[in-house]
This record gives sequence, structure tokens and C-alpha cells, in this order.
Amino acid sequence: MAPFGGTGRRFSTNPMCIGVPPMAGRPMLLLDMATSVVAEGKVLVASNGGKPVPGDALIGADGKLSADPAVLYGPLVQNGPRNPNNGPGALRAFGEHKGSGLAFMCEILAGVLTGGGTSGPHHGEDQRICNGMLSIYLDPVHFGAQDFVRKTMDYVDYVKSSPAAAGVAEVLAPGEPEARNQAARQANGVPLQVDTWVNLCSIATRLGIAIPA
Repeated sequence: MAPFGGTGRRFSTNPMCIGVPPMAGRPMLLLDMATSVVAEGKVLVASNGGKPVPGDALIGADGKLSADPAVLYGPLVQNGPRNPNNGPGALRAFGEHKGSGLAFMCEILAGVLTGGGTSGPHHGEDQRICNGMLSIYLDPVHFGAQDFVRKTMDYVDYVKSSPAAAGVAEVLAPGEPEARNQAARQANGVPLQVDTWVNLCSIATRLGIAIPA
């Protein structure tokens, strides 16, 4: 991902996650987001004929914004592998300087502080993405939070009671869309792009694995 005001790759997508365990029979509150406009995996899906990414999700080496996965992967070969090292451009941070600042600090906290390493060249190595992680666990009891479950659920209900904007069915809490998608996928299966299915079939054939009907 490029820093705000730049075009060169300096960060990974540096996800941030905040979760509150399930309570009162409801799914957990879960905010899990990349600090880029879209996660790199969504660009991969788009490159295989899936849902397109927003027009400002990528930036080319010339500084022009783009939605073309080739900016990240280079020339796209049908049913071929996708290598983010082949493209001249980068992902963009969400929220301009704000998302870029969060991505920057994620590198410091999960890369420098933990000793896991930051994204970028290291001692003569090629560009790489490190997989450092900083986890912090908080017990509400130690903070004197009385009736944490009830007060949290009351606040969830209060937020969800907001009148919906035009074209929106309902206000959702963080984690609700994912919980609903998980239930739907478990019940009905996982949809795949045609190119993804072709790639899986090709690999299965190479390995002598029968392709399911």
C-alpha cells in the first residue's frame, strides 16, 4: 500500500481488529478491517472476474487512481497466477491521510515493537510483507465496568435503532454482515468466480484429484 501523497509501496494492508465476545445470544461485535480502501484479496477476486473494486482503490506509478487489478498484478493472464510483485502500482489507504496514518502506526506497533519486522526491503532482501501482530486483551472486570454485557447490548440496540438512510434496509453493528454471510455460506455454499473454479480444476487434474460434479 502506498502512503498518503505517495505512489510507492511502503505498507502492507495492515488490518486492525477490535472484538467483543458474543453475549446475550448475539454474535460477537467484530471490527476487522484493512487500512487500505479494499483488502488485497478483493483485488485478487476482481482480477478473476468477481466484484469490481472502487475506482480509487489503486494508484499507478504515474499517480493516477485506478480500479484495474493490473495496476497491482501487472498484465493479467487468463486463469494464470496473480503476483503483486508484477504490478507497477499500489493499493491506496482509506480515508486519505487518516487511513495512511493508521497503517503507518500498525507497522510500528506490530512490526517494530514486536520485533516481527516492517514491510519493505531488509538487509538486501527484496520487498516483503511481514506478518507481525500485536494483540491486547482487556478484561472488563479489571476496569470496574459494571454490567458490561447489559450496557453493551443496550448501546448496540441504541445504535441500531437509528433511522435507516435512503436505500438502506437497516443499521448493522460491526460483525453482523459477516455473521449473516457465514450462516448463508454454510447453508448454501460459497460462490466462486469462473476463473477461480477453472484454476482449482486445473490444479486438481495435475494432482490426480477427481473434480466433483
